[in-house]
Amino acid sequence: MAGLVSLGLALLLSFSFRIVEKLSTLIRNGDNKQFFQLAAIYIWGACAIAAALVVSDQYVFRVPTVDTTAFALAAAAILINAVIPQHSGYHPSGKFNIINFVVTYPIVEEIIYRGLLLPILDRSFHYTVVEIYDLPVTLSIVITALLFAVAHLQYYKLNRTSIKYMVFAFTGGIIFGVITNATHSILIPVLLHVEYNLLAVYYSNKMKAE
Repeated sequence: MAGLVSLGLALLLSFSFRIVEKLSTLIRNGDNKQFFQLAAIYIWGACAIAAALVVSDQYVFRVPTVDTTAFALAAAAILINAVIPQHSGYHPSGKFNIINFVVTYPIVEEIIYRGLLLPILDRSFHYTVVEIYDLPVTLSIVITALLFAVAHLQYYKLNRTSIKYMVFAFTGGIIFGVITNATHSILIPVLLHVEYNLLAVYYSNKMKAE
């Protein structure tokens, strides 16, 4: 029963952006559509932070625990992040879209998926599936990464490009989850997520310039 409750809460949080966006459509009109789209993003972020303040069992506001293996994995992820984003397919445009893509989305998504969902799911699904550098990849990490990948359909339609996004998101979700569980903090995953999205924008602009 506890596992079903955890999964239900996980699904609710995973698609929280779509819920907030749909609620915003009830009050917006054609003249201020962009304003309410931006408002939905920041209301979503504010709700995520508020939830982290209320929930005691979370990884959002914690200082990372020193774990040399996790730090080594993070260092490897930094190097991988220097290459993979050029194949991501992301092409954000416009000042606000780029700012949200590089800063807002990484922070809010890490708060929700690794900061809140991971410890919630750990209560019922803390079983090791495989290991990376001797760090356990638990079932809760896999579920969180899968939800993280599928939830990207909140932003994009299902097609070949969005499937690529989902594959990258799932892989990143596994690595971010492993690091979060090892350090009990989302600080490193947030920085890695920001780095990935920032480089995706860089490579996108570079391709446009060419």
